[in-house]
Amino acid sequence: MITTTPSPAPAEVRRDMRQVGTLLIVGGVLGAIAGILALVYPDLTLLALALIAGINLLLLGVMSLVDAFSDDSDTTTRVLAAVLGLIGIMAGLVVMRRPGESLLAVLLVLGIWLVVTGIVDAVRAVVNPADRAIRMLVALVDIALGGLILALPDVSLGTLALLIGISFVVRGVLSVWRGFQLRRAAPA
Repeated sequence: MITTTPSPAPAEVRRDMRQVGTLLIVGGVLGAIAGILALVYPDLTLLALALIAGINLLLLGVMSLVDAFSDDSDTTTRVLAAVLGLIGIMAGLVVMRRPGESLLAVLLVLGIWLVVTGIVDAVRAVVNPADRAIRMLVALVDIALGGLILALPDVSLGTLALLIGISFVVRGVLSVWRGFQLRRAAPA
């Protein structure tokens, strides 16, 4: 005797997709705002920049975990999304816990996170053909910016704010775009 789990009703699936889409939009807007603040106020103190970056990393990590459990992709991309989410949450907590310790610590955490995020997103873009070009572009931007941060640890706060701001704006815009795509795919 074969027992199957009943699949959720189409209305429930549409509602869940719309909720995840809304979460992506809200998270993307908050991430883009964090990036814009870093770009507009490059002379922010390290404490303020680290707190903004830590909050954004935490939000991006949570969104990646939500993506891992709500996406119908194959197991590989879901596991990568979950790992990326956990790394983002840990990185965000580390940065928020010790925001004023040193510029080097913030640089290393953010640089490593950007490189790892870029690599994971590149693998996910190769494995999952949906929106491959835009996802690969964001992955390459993250790898390049993370590499710059790691290669230039003595970079000034203004330059750091610029690099992080660009990355957060790009990722925020992508998240908003993905959220609208998801909401459009699930009509009310």
